[in-house]
Amino acid sequence: MNALAPFAPILVLSVGSLGYLLGGRLLDAIKASALFAVLLIAGAIWCASGLGDSSAAAPYGIAVNAGSKLLALVACVAGLVSIVATSGSLEREKISTVSEYYYLMVTSLCGALIMIFAADFLTLFIGVEVASLALYCLCASRVHENRSSEAAMKYFLLGCFSSGFLLYGIALWYGATGSLAFASANASNSSAPIIALSFLMVLVGITFKIGLAPFHFWVPDVYQGAPTSVTTFMSCIVKVAAVATLIRVCVTTFGFTELWAVGPLWLISILAMTMGNLSALRQSSVKRMLAYSSVAQAGYMLIGIVVAGASPESLGATIYYLISYCAMTIGAFATLSALGPDVDDIRELRGLGKRSPFLATCMTLFFLALAGLPPGLAGLMGKVYLFSSALSAEFYGLAIIAALNSALACAYYFRVPVAIFFQEEGAGTGEVLAKQPSEVKVAPEAGLAIALCAAAVVLFGLFPEPLIKVVRAAAF
Repeated sequence: MNALAPFAPILVLSVGSLGYLLGGRLLDAIKASALFAVLLIAGAIWCASGLGDSSAAAPYGIAVNAGSKLLALVACVAGLVSIVATSGSLEREKISTVSEYYYLMVTSLCGALIMIFAADFLTLFIGVEVASLALYCLCASRVHENRSSEAAMKYFLLGCFSSGFLLYGIALWYGATGSLAFASANASNSSAPIIALSFLMVLVGITFKIGLAPFHFWVPDVYQGAPTSVTTFMSCIVKVAAVATLIRVCVTTFGFTELWAVGPLWLISILAMTMGNLSALRQSSVKRMLAYSSVAQAGYMLIGIVVAGASPESLGATIYYLISYCAMTIGAFATLSALGPDVDDIRELRGLGKRSPFLATCMTLFFLALAGLPPGLAGLMGKVYLFSSALSAEFYGLAIIAALNSALACAYYFRVPVAIFFQEEGAGTGEVLAKQPSEVKVAPEAGLAIALCAAAVVLFGLFPEPLIKVVRAAAF
């Protein structure tokens, strides 16, 4: 029984998914589909919080340590908050298959946990496919919208393409070591060129899931075409699982000491920051702006992994920033969802300060946090933590480029607060935009979730020491 303990949160979600298949109609009839998902994820959080360290034994391809346990809790909490924040928007988005919708969300989160806890490449690939297949379907959940179907198709085709790279990298690793385990005893004795090629192929597959440049071209189309409730969920769940996987693979499998490992990570980090921010400058769609922002934010997170060979504590900086990013991004997308299912153009935010001071204040806070400016101090402290890690490891060029990109990003992050508070509705456009209601009504559960994200963004920055202490102890 102890050997099965690491599976507890995964089993809770998988059995719950079966419950949706067997009793979905009953749950829809009593309008308890969302509540059932919340209870399942709460149960998974309770199970994950009680897990002990099993990384030495790694039973059945699952390994639990401080790092994977923390990121599993982050994924579950992010999923819980996003579901609560957007549960009231399904009817407005005309998503009629409610039980199937939450079944896919719970299944996707289950796959994310498998990725986070994976101790070998076979388990990892199963987790990737479980999470991805559910998300492909979720992106098309607005069945009467062509954009939703187009987003799902693009995501599916490019996801299959990236899975091919991941499989080829796994095959090369198995051919070189004779094992699928991340920590193979034969890795040090195998030929370096095959190991290096295996790393590059696996890196392509994982960076696609994270949305890092130059493998990010699916991100803006999928973020914009998918329902906002789905974008809220996937924007963080996928990134948490993929970043956890990348950290585990780099630390346990390939290491940081070789140039063929550090070099590509360094280059991808710079490309992601620069291409993400430059592309976001041209966007009038808030969802596409946030999509390109997520590419740049992932580039910042990669800094901690790049310099981990010289400064192991920098992994804590990546995890700290990842947690802060989840609060900022879920809050931003949840606010957008609360405004309406089709609100996307930045011009539609004009005058929001008068129509809903609460949503206007929260949206401004989230965008300032993404820019790394007060009062969104979580974003500021996260960047300071990451950049100082790069400087302490003597990666001066990387730190300078990251700082310049942070300054560049302010040019588009400021556009949203300016539109919200300093521009009149419909001003400066020759088009007639859809009439916005004079007052925006926010559902209580959505307001609570948005307020929690806003509080996290402020408190993680004002009092960073407790969280920094936790992430530094989260060794992989």
